[in-house]
Amino acid sequence: MLTNIYQTAGITAMFMLTMILSRYIFLLPTFKNWFNQWGFLLLAWIICNGACFFFGAPVSRAVLGVMLAAYIFLTGSGKLYRILRMAQVIPIMGIAYGIFFPPLDIAAMLINVHGKYAEIYGCAMFVILMIGLSVFAYCGKRWRYVFQPDLETRHLENWERTMLFVIGTMMFFFASTISTFRQIKDPAYQSVILYSCCVTSIISFTITLTIIILILQGNRRAHFEGQYMQMQHNIIITMADIVENRDENTGGHIRRTAKYVEIIARRLKEADLYNHILTEQYIADMITAAPLHDIGKIHIPDAVLKKPGRFTDEEYNIMKEHTTAGKRLLQQAEGNLGESGYLDIAIQMAGYHHEWWNGKGYPEGLRGQAIPLCARIMAVADVFDAIVSHRCYKGAMSIDEAFNLIRQDSGTHFDPVIVETFLEVRDEITAVAQEFAEDPDAAQTGRIHEAPPPITVSGAAALPTPEKNGERKLVSVQSSES
Repeated sequence: MLTNIYQTAGITAMFMLTMILSRYIFLLPTFKNWFNQWGFLLLAWIICNGACFFFGAPVSRAVLGVMLAAYIFLTGSGKLYRILRMAQVIPIMGIAYGIFFPPLDIAAMLINVHGKYAEIYGCAMFVILMIGLSVFAYCGKRWRYVFQPDLETRHLENWERTMLFVIGTMMFFFASTISTFRQIKDPAYQSVILYSCCVTSIISFTITLTIIILILQGNRRAHFEGQYMQMQHNIIITMADIVENRDENTGGHIRRTAKYVEIIARRLKEADLYNHILTEQYIADMITAAPLHDIGKIHIPDAVLKKPGRFTDEEYNIMKEHTTAGKRLLQQAEGNLGESGYLDIAIQMAGYHHEWWNGKGYPEGLRGQAIPLCARIMAVADVFDAIVSHRCYKGAMSIDEAFNLIRQDSGTHFDPVIVETFLEVRDEITAVAQEFAEDPDAAQTGRIHEAPPPITVSGAAALPTPEKNGERKLVSVQSSES
């Protein structure tokens, strides 16, 4: 009876430890549904204890490894990737052994207990360990609440993953070696075996705790870095909102264009287009930088920025300065804050999102691939949103008209590859346009706004034409000159 209690307590403690390690140290995902998560854990615990009761502790530990491998496979994504990830069973079990066996074996060897006394001591240690894990689970609710969002997105660094695999595999084979040594009954070797096992156990326990502390520190650092980046992003959005509100926009423009940029960039990456540039970091930096593309408008006088009619040549030249002004502002920010990936991209977006594929844009008249990729993507997103949105100087066109105009300017205004990709993701773009529409009622109809009749000034439509006013390009309904 005592033996059964000893083995059951041992496999239960081992089960709890491996599951905590897999989640908080190896950062394995969980089931999306909490019922499936806890249902699987309960079933796995029952199976492991059943194996322990009928076949003994060694078999139950093997079954625990199988259940852990099944958990890794079921919670992963991608068949081949899930199969490869199942190899993590060895280091997870190894790290658990590195924590589990030293406190159990060292004291037992030092006080030289055997038989039922060793089992009583083992049961006491298992109970202490389970109480400690339960206290961690209860008292760590606030900690888990704070760090849970990070656990969904954080991935182990290469050095962390390598260290876990190396140390965990060493601990796995260490445990089996210690068990083998303890089977030697020759009195001539007992003192040497006892000394070697104690020293090795202490070393393994220290190494295991060290690697766990390093990983937890990495989780903590990633959490605070994420908070810092979120704070920076919120400041960026606030700055961009202030600029957008100067010309009576609601701020929806910067949110919509950032989503359009993300959708286009991710589709390009899926299609292996520009994949030498479109890394995950580059895309993330583009999404962060997108709201700053018009930051230079802070320098444009209200008389020009809010003018309801056609620009004069002088006003048009003033308006074009928002690109160079934005680039200069962001370069100054980078000089004060230090180099940053998203600031580099923000500089390119602000400075060059009005360049044209055929070289007829501004401020530098760049052509084709000489225009930074982020600026070429932003150009499509920015113009599309301008077409379907109401502005002080124009009404809004329908989404169908907007897509047609973007298609027509492929190869002249826009990068043809980006336009083709943009048209492929039409449904996603339309969904964003309707979700963040400035007029929710209009969003239900498929037209973001109905364009008001054009105001005539000196016999001509006040809504500007692409040829005359590049800043207000592709956003007017052409009318005949009187």
